[in-house]
Amino acid sequence: MSYYDNTKNRFNPENRFIGDIEDGKRYPFGCYSKEEADAKFALKTDLDILTADVTVIKGQIIDILRRLDALEYKAINIQSFVASPATIERGSNATVNLTWSLNKEAITQTINGSAVQGTSMQVTGISETTSFRLEVSDGDTQATKTAIVTAANQIYYGAAADFSIVTSLTKVLSDNKKRTITVNAGAGQYIIYAYPARLGNVSFWVDNFEGGFEPAVEQSITNESGYTETYKLYRSTNANLGETTVEIKEG
Repeated sequence: MSYYDNTKNRFNPENRFIGDIEDGKRYPFGCYSKEEADAKFALKTDLDILTADVTVIKGQIIDILRRLDALEYKAINIQSFVASPATIERGSNATVNLTWSLNKEAITQTINGSAVQGTSMQVTGISETTSFRLEVSDGDTQATKTAIVTAANQIYYGAAADFSIVTSLTKVLSDNKKRTITVNAGAGQYIIYAYPARLGNVSFWVDNFEGGFEPAVEQSITNESGYTETYKLYRSTNANLGETTVEIKEG
């Protein structure tokens, strides 16, 4: 007896397909006993349900991990700690503003061992290089950060006939003697460069050639804050050089 009804171009009702239940192939009921067909259909149904459950569970796990990440305990951290101004003139009686930011609220805060409140404070009477150490705690974790105020002196440069007006030349508050300057030295004028002797020696370079300056002369100079120290003063060998760019390097 054939399972196929040629007149209707389909299997008889008792031999209809039950679906993709084995290796991607479709089989009529007649290929299996009722018990086998029921077992295979039940297994396929269970697998479909399990797959759906796994998808749901996976989504739930991802959501839980996201929530845990959002709620994860974070240690306290100092995001920034700034002293302004960062450089003061030697001998000055400077006021320094300290500001900081944290990633969370602190329970205790100290600067150089003294308790502080908020996220800013003002310190007066600073006249020399000073370090400020901020320590914070949330009760469980701690963090520290340091801000430094550097006491420096003026560096002078420009065009002049001699060293008598050196303090009226262009000045830069810095303890870095190395820099590149451009000076326009007219008739009877020399290029002058002066910096604190404690910073050591320098060399002068023009158009990639070293030299062109007389040996240093040492002289005491008092800044506007009343601080006096010894300077090295340099003068170009020739006058009337016009606009000249000079690179000052480590000596």
